[in-house]
Amino acid sequence: MNKILSASLLGMLALFGASTNAFADTAMSWNLAKDTIMAKESSPAGFAWAFMQNSSGVNKAENYIALPNFKADTCSDLPVTCWQDLASQAHVSVHLKQYTYPLNGGFSIPAGNVAFHPGKNSQTIIRWSSPVSGAVNILGRVNSIHSSCGDGVAWSLNSGDTVLQSGSLDKGNGAVFSVSKVPVTKSSAIYLVLDKKANYSCDTSTIDMLITN
Repeated sequence: MNKILSASLLGMLALFGASTNAFADTAMSWNLAKDTIMAKESSPAGFAWAFMQNSSGVNKAENYIALPNFKADTCSDLPVTCWQDLASQAHVSVHLKQYTYPLNGGFSIPAGNVAFHPGKNSQTIIRWSSPVSGAVNILGRVNSIHSSCGDGVAWSLNSGDTVLQSGSLDKGNGAVFSVSKVPVTKSSAIYLVLDKKANYSCDTSTIDMLITN
């Protein structure tokens, strides 16, 4: 069932596609994977996405801070563009080539996928800052991909501090999120928050996310 849902979601993401100008304010869609794979700096002009963490223990947007380290095209000697905190080990990365992690049962991340991992004592957060006013539709899927160890992850999709959808994933499982007609202004932010459960290890996850207006 997970494979069927994943294939269906990827088909929908491909159908919507990226904006003709990925970072333009007039874009009709924002595709996380397609937008981030183009990034050559941490926050390009007009880039709607930001990558953050929260170590406060209180899940509120005012406590989210940017991941401090950015590397384009090569990160940890891998063909990856990444935003990370070396101390907490929280990170978000977009993979330019397929990567296979061999330890603890292993997992693979296909080229073009966005992966993220909570920190030792911090949430990892993907933020979309709205460049438009009106209403947006949000479609995505979060997957816990390290299925042979750990205790899975928790996640929530938030508009500001309002939780739109949330869930708890067992290791190796995934969930689709879909919300329509979310009101936004040019000061609004949508957040996808990834949290560890009791166990920080083996929490590598992938995220598809498409926002349209």
